[in-house]
This record gives sequence, C-alpha cells and structure tokens, in this order.
Amino acid sequence: MALNNTLVHMEQGGGTLTIESGGVLDLRSGALVKAAGTQASAMTAQLTTITHTAPGTPDYAIQNLTTTTPYGFVTADEGNSVLKVIANLQTRLAEVEAILENLGLCAAN
Repeated sequence: MALNNTLVHMEQGGGTLTIESGGVLDLRSGALVKAAGTQASAMTAQLTTITHTAPGTPDYAIQNLTTTTPYGFVTADEGNSVLKVIANLQTRLAEVEAILENLGLCAAN
C-alpha cells in the first residue's frame, strides 16, 4: 500500500499514520481497531426493549409525580411519553453498539 497521498501519509520514521481532513481509513471486513493491542470489551448486554402505549398527545413537560398512593404521573400521556423516550434510547443505543461492533471497536455480546 503506497502512502504518498497527501491526505493519508506515514509520519517520518513510520511510527504514526496520519489521516488528514477529507482522508479515509477504509477498514476491510474482519479488521479490528485496537488501542495498545487490546480491543475494547463488549458492552453490557441489552435488556428486553420496553413495550408501551403511545401517548395520545406527547407530553414532554413532565410534572412532579403525584404524591397519592400509588405514586405516578399526573397524566397517562406524561407516563407514556417517558416510556416512549426510554424505548427510543434503547433503540438508538443498540444501533450505536452495532456500529461499534461492526467496526471492530468493541467485542460483540
């Protein structure tokens, strides 16, 4: 592999590969990225994704929980909005984890 490209070049002495803005590091299938020779460990295993009822009208201005027994949200839409946010975060984090695993930046679960 020739490294005479102005965007990707080997530093003097060969100890550092530099990729300038606009350059690309193309990791081929099966390639791993390691820090100090060690791949990051697998992320904590996912829990089952929360199922929830979609709020009739999303209400993201969550009020204090009610103080009557049982404790709860002031409206069902508030509670369902919180559950929707949690479910969305679970989905997005699973996507990030898949990207990291596919790039070899962390081990798969």
